[in-house]
Amino acid sequence: MGPDDVDILACLLIDDGGGPFVETILWLDEGLNRLIAVRREDEVSTEWARDAWATHISKSGVKIYSLYDEDFSITISLDDFERALRGWKDFLLSL
Repeated sequence: MGPDDVDILACLLIDDGGGPFVETILWLDEGLNRLIAVRREDEVSTEWARDAWATHISKSGVKIYSLYDEDFSITISLDDFERALRGWKDFLLSL
């Protein structure tokens, strides 16, 4: 949770870019691919963003932050981030 009990991870996941949620699946795949590249050490770190929220992915964790307000950020583990992305993708595919 971030300031004012904002669920920053949820904010990132529901940042749909103005399109239907089902169209975010390719974006989620891109995020997973970037995470895997960092895990495999193909990349030291990488950025992944949408319209209002972004991430900095590195071996030490994933910083999720607002592109509009620097006070809104959290850092979570690679494992937790991967579980969240896969879970959200699975949910969207089930709709």
